[in-house]
Amino acid sequence: MAMPPPPPPPLYPATAGGKPERKTVERNRRNQMNALYYRLDTLVRAGGAAPSPPAAATRPDRLGEAAAYISRTAERVERLKDRKRELTAARAASTTELGTGSGSSSGAATVMVEVQHLGSGLHGILVTGAPPSDGSMFHRAVRAVEEAGGEVQNAHFSVVGARAVYTIHTLVGEQQGSIERVVQRLKETVRGLVTL
Repeated sequence: MAMPPPPPPPLYPATAGGKPERKTVERNRRNQMNALYYRLDTLVRAGGAAPSPPAAATRPDRLGEAAAYISRTAERVERLKDRKRELTAARAASTTELGTGSGSSSGAATVMVEVQHLGSGLHGILVTGAPPSDGSMFHRAVRAVEEAGGEVQNAHFSVVGARAVYTIHTLVGEQQGSIERVVQRLKETVRGLVTL
């Protein structure tokens, strides 16, 4: 019968009671705190809070800089959230005006197409005047983008009130006119679907 392996050696030198020595525990705590302070300094400097602090800066000074940076960043995030809410409300209001101002009482769907160029990619947003019954318009729009040479990275739709919002994120090749071809094909497909 084989003997079990011996237990692993202790991580800290132990005194007679089996506990690590106080000075070892304190040294490990200080090392951990120094590593955390260094990481905090690195993150604050990487965030653009201030140029690298002078070597003579005390730890409380560096903690004060970090606290000020966190406060400024929190305020900036709140301002950006407020701005996003304003833009979303403005977009919803303009979309509502576009849909109700067309005077189409026959039930034909009003479609708004917005395309944003993002370097080698596109961000397309389609807003229809009526919610989808079977999702065919969404699938045809995605197919049109792919047929024109775009590589769909992400596509989804949501229903907001009486409107359907389709969002398509696409990568487009580097060839001359690729982006314009994808945009044109998308718009032609959407116009063709509205007249059906």
